[in-house]
Amino acid sequence: MNASNATPASSGPDPFGANSRVTVLYTADGTTVTTAFFESGGFRFRLTELERFERVEHGGWLQGRMYELWAWFEGQRVRLFQCYDSQEFGQVCRALTRAREHAGLV
Repeated sequence: MNASNATPASSGPDPFGANSRVTVLYTADGTTVTTAFFESGGFRFRLTELERFERVEHGGWLQGRMYELWAWFEGQRVRLFQCYDSQEFGQVCRALTRAREHAGLV
């Protein structure tokens, strides 16, 4: 991931406003989607800073399929998430859609 201005994920206080109410919509295996941010791969992105989302599927019938979620962040295309499980990928994408709807971004 080439996201030099993304906030490194931390277990400390929420840098996006400790007083704001954030609802967790998905969390598993190091990926968290909330009503304020998307966190995966050690990076945390504010939903308001992400745009132009793309879902990409690689592989074929004889290979395992890889699912990737990409977005534009500060003029750069970054991979937000990847996995080999279509159900997990669908859950992350649905959580992101709900989060963006909650934030009024769609």
